[in-house]
Amino acid sequence: MAGRTINLSFILLSSLLLVSAKDDGTEFKDFVQWFEEGATAYLDEHWQECLHAMQKSMADFKQYKSEVVLCRLRCKDEAEAAQPLSMIDVEDLGFFERQIRTTLCMMKCNEGTVHEKRGVYKEEVLKKFESLAPYDYLQLCYFQRNMLKQAADAAFTFLVANPHHTSMKKNFDFYLSLPEVDRNDITNLEAKKFVSLYVHGVDAYDKKNFEAVIQYFEESLADYMQNEKECRAYCEGPFDQGWFPEFVPSISNHFAYCLKCKSNCTYNLNSLNGERHTDLLPSHYHYLQFAYFKVGKLKEACEAAMSYLLFYPADEEMLENLKYYKSLPKARKEYFHPRQEAFEYIQRFQYEQKILNFISTEYNYKQAGNKKGDDGETISKQEEDNKVDEDESS
Repeated sequence: MAGRTINLSFILLSSLLLVSAKDDGTEFKDFVQWFEEGATAYLDEHWQECLHAMQKSMADFKQYKSEVVLCRLRCKDEAEAAQPLSMIDVEDLGFFERQIRTTLCMMKCNEGTVHEKRGVYKEEVLKKFESLAPYDYLQLCYFQRNMLKQAADAAFTFLVANPHHTSMKKNFDFYLSLPEVDRNDITNLEAKKFVSLYVHGVDAYDKKNFEAVIQYFEESLADYMQNEKECRAYCEGPFDQGWFPEFVPSISNHFAYCLKCKSNCTYNLNSLNGERHTDLLPSHYHYLQFAYFKVGKLKEACEAAMSYLLFYPADEEMLENLKYYKSLPKARKEYFHPRQEAFEYIQRFQYEQKILNFISTEYNYKQAGNKKGDDGETISKQEEDNKVDEDESS
């Protein structure tokens, strides 16, 4: 390995952990403890132990996220489905009743689960893992074990989440220069299921296998929507306001904090192995409308076309397609409605953008971060995203 230089961004998390796992007499390591064990193994040049600990760290972090998200989604659904205490909603009490029901459910949700053993993590800790910090170590430990394909995969996985990380770019370019690494065989180890489905759908489209196009893109669309739903639920985490606001400003600040995070979910999902696609979601409907038409399902084709136009109402190609569909003898008026999930998505998106624009124009930020206005109140301004876009090398 002489002459090969690989860079590591040393990321120490022990000082960032707010509360460790509960000391209940049972052995339990959370993702932070696994990470620290892996970092120690790396410094001691115990490469296999480093790999084991860092893999455990990422696996436990994903379990943690899954526990949090599933609990929030299940409790929200249960609260929405519950019979209200009153059939008349007065002063928005129905909303607050649902939040109380959701809170009670969440208190019970983690009983008897691994989540119950965990403490509370600082935001800095979670951001490190959301930016896939363990893969920084994994790529190096794989390299030291001469597992070059795995090292390249780990580096690429980290780069997808942190595209501006210059040290990792150099590492990845180095891996690609090695004869043992095939550029076409590189894998994003954290790719969502819909990414593979989308790619297979495009391939089926190129081969004019339109039945397969429909299957792949419908599955991809469903998985994309589920991932966005889970991302939004994960955004509803704790928020340290740093002061003691009144009731309404407290709610407003936490809501604004969560909303900013939720607005980034689509951006974070719109990546196909590192390549950003601003039209990833609506493009599903573009492919579907053509594929449904080619297999003779006019109603589904029209609905997909109408769904696409929700995102791009002035798209000339799609408007021409609709004009042609309407001219067909089998066309019916009821065919020309967007799909429900697309309609609900765009309605929510537009309303949320209006709220975010209102916040950005009506609240006066005197400096970055959370600011007090003339009346002593604040509105939350969250950081742009959770990505690590610059080197953190020590």
